[in-house]
Amino acid sequence: MSSFAENLRAAMAERSITQAELSKRTGISKSFISQYLSGKFKPREDKLTMLAQALGTTKGALLGYENPTNGDNAAVQLSGLIKVPVYSADDPQNPWGEEYTGAEAGTYRFYICRDDKNRPFVMFGDYLLVSVDEIGSTGLYAVVKEGMADRVYFREFSEPRKEAAELGLRIIGRVCEIRRKM
Repeated sequence: MSSFAENLRAAMAERSITQAELSKRTGISKSFISQYLSGKFKPREDKLTMLAQALGTTKGALLGYENPTNGDNAAVQLSGLIKVPVYSADDPQNPWGEEYTGAEAGTYRFYICRDDKNRPFVMFGDYLLVSVDEIGSTGLYAVVKEGMADRVYFREFSEPRKEAAELGLRIIGRVCEIRRKM
């Protein structure tokens, strides 16, 4: 995984955007952009969103969470891979980018675990592929607290519908793959 500073520098170079131009487009001071480029600081969530929008990319690409592709989408489609949106578990409304997976047809989302509260099954930085609306038997599930869809949690259930209802949780779907990013 490349660093934020490297990804920001590459995105700016790709689009021939100077620090001054990026500052103008985002409203972020040139000194902060300089510090981001030097690797001294990483931006807060709101600034990261502004940078991604100004550069026509995603937050995930700037943070190095997306796998680069070779641009050969035809080859990817022929190999049976599908593109799945990636979301941070602590920001499930705004996609960070996309990943490829060999999952069967269906609706999927990747969630990036952003805390260590889900151990021993899930660790900080893990990508969890969730089959949306799939509720089966025992397994690991992505859930949100009823009335609060601003954070995704991962829970092991033996009787998903019953246990989730008792805990006031709404099931998003069943986790069908965990990718540990090193």
